[in-house]
Amino acid sequence: MKRLFFIAMVCGAVMLGGCMETTYQNKKTNNNSTTTTTTTTDENGNTTTTTTTTDDSGKGNKKPSKSFRSPNGKFAIDFVNVPDGPIISEEQNKAGMVQIVQYLDQVGSNGMYFVIYKDYPHGSIKDDEVNDKLKLEANAFLKNFGAKAGSTSEERLGGNKGLSFTGTMNDTIKVNMRSYFVGRRYYQFGTIAANSVISDKDSKKFINSFELE
Repeated sequence: MKRLFFIAMVCGAVMLGGCMETTYQNKKTNNNSTTTTTTTTDENGNTTTTTTTTDDSGKGNKKPSKSFRSPNGKFAIDFVNVPDGPIISEEQNKAGMVQIVQYLDQVGSNGMYFVIYKDYPHGSIKDDEVNDKLKLEANAFLKNFGAKAGSTSEERLGGNKGLSFTGTMNDTIKVNMRSYFVGRRYYQFGTIAANSVISDKDSKKFINSFELE
């Protein structure tokens, strides 16, 4: 139950749907992906069936430079384990309807490595507004997660503007994140974990392994 509760907190923080208690799972694997059909039941007894596909594109390479690659997401990163995902949902914001894609790698009952990305509508991201939007996204994430804001620093990945930010929850859960806008695509990745589960060193190693492809 602790594991399910922690996943629910993370999913709620990034405003993803479909994060309810799992009652049944059926996995089907082919050469390129793993498809999971999940039947979930909410507190009112309503049943929902969703299907997600794990991106296995990083497997099979003899000497991959990164442990995980997402051709659709156009990124690579060193997850500790093969993550769950892609988990796909939508959110409505001021720019319009935005699709969100998330990959989760749970460690123990209260640790998580993850990557999310979402594509804003065409024309909604102006270059002179990127810094403000990065800060708004970071503040919204921390607020939704119930975390106190910590330090922030501006980042660059090639010519793309980014932001690193930290936060804490109940003085036991630490948030280490980095985000970038690449055109109209927003990437956010990092760790959320108890201090004893994912060290700052391992968190930095994961965050710094992110590459665009």
